[in-house]
Amino acid sequence: MRQTDGPGQLVADPDEDTPGLGELHVALYRRALEHGWLDPVQAALRLGHSLAEVDAAVHDLVRLHLLRGDPDGPDDPDGPPGTGCYLPCSPNAAAAHLTGSIEAEIRRRHREAERLRSHVMALNPVFEESWQGSYEQNPIVHLTLPDTVRSTLEQLSAGTRGEVAAAHPLLPPQQALEEGLARTTEVIGRGISMRTLYPHSVLAHRYMQQHLSRMTALGAEIRTTGQIPDRILFFDWETAVIADSGAGAGTGAILVRDPALVGHLRRSWESSWESALPFSSSPGGTGYGSAKDSLRRSVLQLLESGMKDEVAARRLSMSTSSYRRHVTDLMNDLGAESRFQAGSFARREGWLDG
Repeated sequence: MRQTDGPGQLVADPDEDTPGLGELHVALYRRALEHGWLDPVQAALRLGHSLAEVDAAVHDLVRLHLLRGDPDGPDDPDGPPGTGCYLPCSPNAAAAHLTGSIEAEIRRRHREAERLRSHVMALNPVFEESWQGSYEQNPIVHLTLPDTVRSTLEQLSAGTRGEVAAAHPLLPPQQALEEGLARTTEVIGRGISMRTLYPHSVLAHRYMQQHLSRMTALGAEIRTTGQIPDRILFFDWETAVIADSGAGAGTGAILVRDPALVGHLRRSWESSWESALPFSSSPGGTGYGSAKDSLRRSVLQLLESGMKDEVAARRLSMSTSSYRRHVTDLMNDLGAESRFQAGSFARREGWLDG
């Protein structure tokens, strides 16, 4: 709401939204600079605008501290009457006036945040000692809360000395990819190597190809394979974290430190890694690239086994509709009239070899 400070005199209302600046605002401000003062009545006559329009624009400029009221008027006897006149102010002074209190509040909050951080982090050595001791005593730990999973992964990542290896069976959301890229940058920046497996099906998505290209540019090794049963992460050869499918909504995880079990899981992962295809960015856009033949072979193998579409699609980490589309394309390419015939033709043509 507009406020007045004497007859015809406007002042800023800090509770209103910041006004925009249009051509009339610029013309009025320029006129005030050229003459050393601004009389809204004269400005309205000279600029061909209504007094109400000029009055509103002046009000905006006052709120932005680009104009200030001059109740006494200038010393020039030929100048305007004092009441209702405005003097121009520099943008630097106006900005300092507008943002000074905000910047002071930011500095105060920053100091408060640092104080609270220091206050809480005083107990971090106790947490580290307890965390390390707990996992050394318990070779298999169920992590049920998302925050616990997240903090555990951060602790393991920070303590990794040689390599982080992972397998992800599903197409991640874009937000998760951005978070993962930030972690990858930090880990590789410490000289830690990173190897990651994805299913071939993720290569059909442009944003995923772009993400994998950024990962490889950082120095990460990426490969794709036909089937990945579960998500798993390895930190050196000492610790594995696997998804806990029984936790509900995919939020839980199981931390494994037993050397024999970690070794078994790691050897299985290495076997998949050896048979997987290295990722290479596709300059032509989306598509499976060199993984196309491998994906087609996986679809044919599941088709030949008689597995239901829904189950086969989950094995290949794709939707049921995508799986059926692949099956239809393969049948057309083979000239088969049935799925059984497609499997027979594919074996005869050598498509299932390798």
